[in-house]
Amino acid sequence: MEMSTCQLSPEQVRFIDDLANLLSAWNMPANAARLYGYLQIMTAPVSLEEIARDLEISRSHAHTAAKVLEDHGNARGVPSRGSRRILYVCGDDPGTPLRPQVMTLGRMSELIVQRGPEVASGEAAERLARLAAFHRELQEAMERVVD
Repeated sequence: MEMSTCQLSPEQVRFIDDLANLLSAWNMPANAARLYGYLQIMTAPVSLEEIARDLEISRSHAHTAAKVLEDHGNARGVPSRGSRRILYVCGDDPGTPLRPQVMTLGRMSELIVQRGPEVASGEAAERLARLAAFHRELQEAMERVVD
């Protein structure tokens, strides 16, 4: 596959950086967050060399960021025809990265329901019951969107 001559516009760089700043709240590493934004605006699969060039990071950092995104379902590597090189695209399902959080909400609700009565009484028990119900409702709402 031929190397793209893509050079990011100032607005694209701002978008990538602004999105990366938002993703930092989820503890996504900075290069992975920037790569996530970059892959969202790319129209074709990109190589590690293109990623490194456009995001102005080393090839090694580009590779590490791509692996982080792949591990969480935010990106996937696709083989390049006639080469051993892997190209990267954004993940197919935007809900994939959220599924672990959805499952965690359910587990939190279950834990509180099962063990809350053992550890709290009165007002604290009522607060835990509300918290469990909130987590369950949030889990169900997110499942509808993610699925």
